[in-house]
Amino acid sequence: MRAALTQFQFERCIVSPMRRALQTRELVASDVPFTVEPLLREVHFGDWEGQTLEWVEEHEPELYERRRRDPVSFRFPGGESIEEAATRIRPIVESLAGARATLVIGHRVTLGALERLLRGLPLDSQLVKGLQPSEFRVVRA
Repeated sequence: MRAALTQFQFERCIVSPMRRALQTRELVASDVPFTVEPLLREVHFGDWEGQTLEWVEEHEPELYERRRRDPVSFRFPGGESIEEAATRIRPIVESLAGARATLVIGHRVTLGALERLLRGLPLDSQLVKGLQPSEFRVVRA
């Protein structure tokens, strides 16, 4: 990933405070000035943290079905909804407006919400596909 990112001249980096995000920053952009941004933490999955969707479907089928029908406003038991996470990260969107060459290092669901907000898309838009590990996207704000 570091080699792929060398084509960009980042002026700054904002990174989630989670260890794996900080480690990624060190590996791919150690020379870029950075700020740890607590708002970039991953969606709080609550009681489902660490569980697979298969586990949830088997053990909590009614909640699984509710989430499947309305993934944006569904609040994870003991956690937050994607809609709530989007509200949390909205200040990041505002800080990126007009910013130049900013590398954002975070987590799959939070970054998906951030990309949708930056592109002015609904939070349930299928135009944004989930990021895979070590994948990056260029989004013009």
